[in-house]
Amino acid sequence: MDPMRAEPKNMKKAMTNQKMKLTASILVLGLSAGAYAQKQEPRPQMELMKQYPESKGMPRFPDFGFMLAPGQYTGRVFLLSQNFPKKEPAIDSGVEKIFTIDFMKDWEAYAIAVRNYVFEGNTKHGGTDADFFLEDNKVRPWFHVPWQHWGPTGREGFHGLTQEGPIMQQMLAPTQMQAKSHAYAVGFYNAPGGYTIGRVWEDADRPNLGYMKTNGFPVGTVVGKVLFTTMDEKQVPYLKNPIEWQAYAYQSDIQDLASGAPTPVPPRVQTTVRAIQMDIMVRDKRADATGGWVFGTFVYNGELGNKNRWENLMPVGLMWGNDPKVTTNASNAKPTRTIINKDLVETRINESDRMPAMHLGFAARLNGPVDNPNSSCMSCHSTAEYPVVSAILPFLNNPPVPIPPASAPTAPAEWMRWFRNVPCATPFDPGKAISMDYSLQLAKSVQNFIEYKSQQTGGIFGLEYWSNGHKVRRGVHMEPGASKK
Repeated sequence: MDPMRAEPKNMKKAMTNQKMKLTASILVLGLSAGAYAQKQEPRPQMELMKQYPESKGMPRFPDFGFMLAPGQYTGRVFLLSQNFPKKEPAIDSGVEKIFTIDFMKDWEAYAIAVRNYVFEGNTKHGGTDADFFLEDNKVRPWFHVPWQHWGPTGREGFHGLTQEGPIMQQMLAPTQMQAKSHAYAVGFYNAPGGYTIGRVWEDADRPNLGYMKTNGFPVGTVVGKVLFTTMDEKQVPYLKNPIEWQAYAYQSDIQDLASGAPTPVPPRVQTTVRAIQMDIMVRDKRADATGGWVFGTFVYNGELGNKNRWENLMPVGLMWGNDPKVTTNASNAKPTRTIINKDLVETRINESDRMPAMHLGFAARLNGPVDNPNSSCMSCHSTAEYPVVSAILPFLNNPPVPIPPASAPTAPAEWMRWFRNVPCATPFDPGKAISMDYSLQLAKSVQNFIEYKSQQTGGIFGLEYWSNGHKVRRGVHMEPGASKK
């Protein structure tokens, strides 16, 4: 068995066995496009020391958890950007430019401005396998969230992609007949966001949850995430002229399971994935009344034919609130056209006839093409907290909240609980958890770490039983300024 594909309970042993091999993988980072099949010269040790000055060249957090063995692969590999700022950075000129645009009056200009901000320095190869290696960016620094390497959905080693939610049949297009697949994604934060990540993970052996108890992400934080699918234009016609990356994905996401039984324990294999979606988040104080964050999502449309293929990511819409008073029960799970709900005042949807048919979210709130049609961008992210008290989706909760039947004209109050406007840095479940301020990546990183530590020690941390009025002052929880000893 390849130790890099070990089950989580064996992850410690697998990581120990692979320590030297992973180090070798880190040292073979190259610079050319299409490098996955080409041998690269090792990066000089001094260059690595600049990347990780606090650890004299060695990273504090693993870069990835799933990858071909170094002996089987000599191309460029993913490097976790983890040299987080020690002091809170000022808002840079790029974000200041974004803040000159009124997202309520000119939502599309705002969305494009944020998209271009994310693209600067990250897409200079125009849509090839060499884009979004953050260490190449000479314009501004970007940072990844650590501890997403662990567990079955963990980061792969080509581009740091993690497996995301399922893509159901005909969710993307009427021609999409593959019975089961998943999206793969990688996200990144600008310097203000990186500062917050660094405060939470300033001690690699223990996350500082006390920081998030009294703080959130600063105004000016920008988050980008690019999402991919193993499907092609035969299944999804608007994926023509694609952006293609190599990835270490599950074989079951490649097979056409409509014509055969799924593999019980699917292996990971090197394969081609294609860009289908991009998500953005901006901590904008002008949205404080409805949650403090502005969300946007884009769909890849190869029909646009732009020379830089990243510019084929066209905006689906923007949202800065969940419109909690709109209780209309509606879903468009298998879209043949985009249905726009004019009752929504905190969501804007692209009405261009060039946009492919989108299912959107519950009652046509904003959601991307690979997102669940019974949710919304803000609904999912508002549940970001630790411990996980409420699930990301109502019907995944314990106990589950059933999807309202099609015959019901409105959704019940227990369902609409997921469509509140939760203030930034406020727990979805007050008194029972600590908010991760709309960052599902940060919440997942803490969850992964604690699950790993529990398995490593053969015990359970008290924080798993967080309840109203119960403060854990040992183990992983730290109050602001508390001693690490």
